Amino acid sequence: MSEKNKIIDLLNLKEQIFIKVNRESIIQHVFSDEGKLSSFSKSEFKNFKELIGTSLGEYFPIELQSYITEVVFKTFHSHTIASLTFNQILHTELPFSIKMQAMPLENSQVGIWLSVYKEDYISTPFYEKIPVMLLYLNQEEEVIWANKQFYRKSKFDADQLVTEHVREFLKINLKISQRDALKIKDSSIRTEYKLICADKSELIVIVSAVNQYDEEENFLCTSVVVRDVTQMKLTQIELEYQKLAIDESAIVAATDAKGNIIYANDKFCEITKYSREEVLGQNHRILKSKHHSDAFFTNMWKIISSGKVWQGEICNINKDGNIYWVYTTIIPYMDEKNRPYRYQAIRFEITKRKELETEIVHYTKGLERLVKDRTQELHQKTELLEESYAKSIEQNEKLHSKNRYIQKSINYAKRIQDSILPSEDILPIYLQKHFILFKPKDIVSGDFYWWHHNKESGCTIISAIDCTGHGVPGAFMSMIGSTLLDETVKTKNISNPAHILKEMQEQIADILQQNITNNRDGMDMNIIVLNQKKRKIYFAGAKNPVFLIQNGKEYWVKGDRMSIGGKQLFSREFTTHEFDWIEGTQIYLFSDGYQDQFGGHNGQKFMRKNLKELISKNRHLSMVKQKEVLAETLEKWQGNYNQIDDILVMGFEL
Repeated sequence: MSEKNKIIDLLNLKEQIFIKVNRESIIQHVFSDEGKLSSFSKSEFKNFKELIGTSLGEYFPIELQSYITEVVFKTFHSHTIASLTFNQILHTELPFSIKMQAMPLENSQVGIWLSVYKEDYISTPFYEKIPVMLLYLNQEEEVIWANKQFYRKSKFDADQLVTEHVREFLKINLKISQRDALKIKDSSIRTEYKLICADKSELIVIVSAVNQYDEEENFLCTSVVVRDVTQMKLTQIELEYQKLAIDESAIVAATDAKGNIIYANDKFCEITKYSREEVLGQNHRILKSKHHSDAFFTNMWKIISSGKVWQGEICNINKDGNIYWVYTTIIPYMDEKNRPYRYQAIRFEITKRKELETEIVHYTKGLERLVKDRTQELHQKTELLEESYAKSIEQNEKLHSKNRYIQKSINYAKRIQDSILPSEDILPIYLQKHFILFKPKDIVSGDFYWWHHNKESGCTIISAIDCTGHGVPGAFMSMIGSTLLDETVKTKNISNPAHILKEMQEQIADILQQNITNNRDGMDMNIIVLNQKKRKIYFAGAKNPVFLIQNGKEYWVKGDRMSIGGKQLFSREFTTHEFDWIEGTQIYLFSDGYQDQFGGHNGQKFMRKNLKELISKNRHLSMVKQKEVLAETLEKWQGNYNQIDDILVMGFEL
């Protein structure tokens, strides 16, 4: 039996024992409340210092004559660091906490009381409920305790973490700072780190580390507070992307309360022809043209100074003396006294639109004059018009006849298009739970769906495709797309989704001779490959995403920002994303028709976010019922608005 187990067994039995230890930490005797236990003699307990770890030696100096007080660990409630260390060494077997007290004895010996506490003081409600992760380290930077919040976030077990060196899982984020890893000898450290969890995932954390000392300035431990800022960093990155998007498309400037410019982006400098140094500190009056009256600007300032947003069209003049028009939104920022302290202006250039409006006005006036001049002539030619009326009736009849013929031809084209779509009766053989919501805008569609099952490889390949345009042009592209998919997958036996997209891109460019013509037609698409033999799911997308739900967790995987066909600024490979095959996994593919449909009270687009939430909210329903919910929601949303595009939504459950 090991010395550790002897101590545990004895404490389980007696709940309190007294140990005599000499100057060299050799155990002399072990007593219980019933007297000396001869079975636990010094020959069996050789060295108390070795039993509980070398760190205890710091609390039993050679000069044993002075009274050894209980070392107060400041972040606990009157518990010694020695007791804490002892508990951590025995924690895998120990069903209770131990409090350790030491006192001097005669003959250069020290007496040590080990007392059982049924309550685990280390895991007090206070330290377990605070919303941060806590660690305590010894002088060798090894973990001696962590709260439950740390275990939950890091996914470590106590057996994995206790005695582990902190540098093994807490590493400096070199992208943020070039400082070395955590130096616990510093009195206080606060910086950004990567926390490498037990499953090798990473969290971005802010670390505050403070050394703890007793009243005699002896080192006790290092307390480390770890705050998870992963989501905050992701949000910060997203905001930076949003700012970049605005700066790339909009003219942005900010002024102080007096109207002096304090910020201007590159677009502002580009359109005004002023450098940033020239405009900072200046008033917008340097851009003022003579087009607007003083009352126009007086009214604008009256609105924004009251805290309201102003929107309107402004004609400005740039440094070169050329006028330009901008549609402007000015947003006031108000202080605690409800007074503006900053104005943010976002502008979009509309010069070409205004020039076109001017041309239209001149053209309209010219038409009015022309109509007036021609009115007299029209009166004189009334008889001729009456004669031509009879002829027009005959021509209309011919036109109606041609329209009926065209309609008949388009209906026949629909039958041809329907015949190339894969039969929905075949899909249940491989995927029993599924639905397809397919609503062409016109008789024929530019959207189409496609699937194929390769018996040899065990792969089921499914794709949702959105071709350029809709109606007859879109239908022509869908015929080309379906034919190329058949050739790529069935004939060439390509099953990797990224390789399928790459092959389709090359074939479209070749068929439409896009390298020598101005043709830019193509398609957006997504491909799912279900490999039942390998128990894997593979996805690749040309702009179009996939929505996948596994074990209640949602994955919105975006496609690459490249279409199949069209003008490509540069060529790159498509990306294949891999998921494990898990029973009950739900997969959704779609074109952009559903999310782009106008409707609702304000005639807005349905939006991708609402489509995702709608699917997520109803994922517990059967696939048939989910299709009904999608169709009913779309009909209610669309109301009296016209359908603007082909609509395709597909759902599957493994």
